[in-house]
Amino acid sequence: MILQGKTISPGIVRGVSHVVDAPTVLATALNTPPSGTPQQELERLSAAVGRASAQLDHLRRHLTGRVTLSEVAIFAAHANLLRDSKFLSQMETEIMQHGRSAEGAVSGIVRNLYQAFRTSNVTLAQDKATDILDIGRRLIQCLSDAAVTEDEIGANVIIVASSLTPTELVKYAHQGVIGFVTDTCGPKSHTAILARGFGLPLITLNQAGCETIKHLADIVLDGDNGVIVSDSNENDQQLVASILQRIPLSVAPAEPATLQTVTQDGAKIRLYINISDPTEADSVAQFAAAGVGLFRTEFLYMDRLWWPSEEEALEIYRDVAARVGEAELHIRLVDFGAEKCPPYADFPINRNPSLGLRGIRLLLQREDILRPQVKVLAKLARERPLTVMLPMVDSLDTLEKTFEQLCRICGCRSREQLPFKVTTMIEVPAAALMIDALIPHVDGISIGLNDLTQYMLAADRDDEYVGPYHDALQPAVLRTVANLVRTAAAHGKPATICGELAGDPLLTGLLLGLGTRELSVSRSNYVQVAKAIQRLRLDKAIELAEQVLKLNSGAAVRQFLANQKVGTSVK
Repeated sequence: MILQGKTISPGIVRGVSHVVDAPTVLATALNTPPSGTPQQELERLSAAVGRASAQLDHLRRHLTGRVTLSEVAIFAAHANLLRDSKFLSQMETEIMQHGRSAEGAVSGIVRNLYQAFRTSNVTLAQDKATDILDIGRRLIQCLSDAAVTEDEIGANVIIVASSLTPTELVKYAHQGVIGFVTDTCGPKSHTAILARGFGLPLITLNQAGCETIKHLADIVLDGDNGVIVSDSNENDQQLVASILQRIPLSVAPAEPATLQTVTQDGAKIRLYINISDPTEADSVAQFAAAGVGLFRTEFLYMDRLWWPSEEEALEIYRDVAARVGEAELHIRLVDFGAEKCPPYADFPINRNPSLGLRGIRLLLQREDILRPQVKVLAKLARERPLTVMLPMVDSLDTLEKTFEQLCRICGCRSREQLPFKVTTMIEVPAAALMIDALIPHVDGISIGLNDLTQYMLAADRDDEYVGPYHDALQPAVLRTVANLVRTAAAHGKPATICGELAGDPLLTGLLLGLGTRELSVSRSNYVQVAKAIQRLRLDKAIELAEQVLKLNSGAAVRQFLANQKVGTSVK
């Protein structure tokens, strides 16, 4: 069977499918041991119920007007069950009286209810059995995403699921999964970013992949072309052979000498790597990169059952530092919020997570999260040079409050005495507009192009319905970036552009022409961007960028770049 999907993360692999459906999730979760005391398990359950309710509310609002009212009502019914005191009390009893984990309690109660509904003589009750399973699966995912245990994974497994959260992808990647097939996943989502960071192919299907692909089927993913071959027959063998022939014999990169990031007219560009996992830091030496330009530390919290101790966190950061060597290391404070939440966290539920309590706003209210991380980073900074990045800064007021906290935690009288450098992410339009006021207080800026585009154009990066509107080539975005880079340069401060859009080699010439001399990209994009830098002349890129900034529409910018081929062949 040959399926045509959409490439989210490239790569070619062959393995065995593992279809993640609700019964599998519940069966695996049943014997999950408690990660803390019964009271802590209750708190985890309460937080998961809140997150699940918020997800259902978001789905209901998102689908209103797109599907029938009866289909929308399904999610409202699910949410009502999550608020049912009898349903919740049964799970709480399992935790308090029988010592179960939150996952085990959910699994046990939901499976019992499912059997009761499925075997009922009442047709309406039978119809609700599937709804019970879906609610249980959602709760389990909001708890610990323990869909598959390490023992079940084995070798050469390809996960097939209706959707994947960042937490799930991190867990699977650590367990040795080699690829993913999902029904939906935005190319700019954090799940997609992680897949590309881990170098794991991910393909989305418009149809229900869990229903189309059988469990334990032989499956080939051509992540370069979005092709999936499942349970191949004789007619498919030629296609399978042609796909497998394109698997590189060696995954080693080009020699570092050939990856020197210098333009044809001699301009040295600092090219960093974005990482979300310590193992990705090996790419710094592998590619002879300038260092880690963005360490997304929030993902360290995902593949766990509880908050790490300071000792555990320090060990992880030291491991990353050892892998990076003497290269630069930029570590971002945890940017929790939106879909990036540990399953055990008790964060408030926002009606619109992207505009809610996230990033530095959350940290300023949660010293129990901020203090341990800053203390550990301060210890590391006394061992080697380090830059700490502040996520989602929106104003000078927020920046000043943050420095007050940093100084108090580190025992410093002023920000100049902090043991590490501090840069701020520029992702919020208000911060971009106030860059003149912010730049004197920090050691540099990092432009989060994905989020900045999202907020400037009111287009959720994870919402495929508004994907065409999430367009970094809109003149408003490009002019903002140009102003940020110019302002930083005028103050003698570095300005790095990071995120997935920075890793698009077709945009390399334009971004350098706008003034940046530092890019931070995912491992999977590093070689292409490095080669794009080698092929262009900076003086020509600057001339072209000046012309681009005069254009007034995204379509005009796109046509201009297509004609000039700025990213790949500026001579």
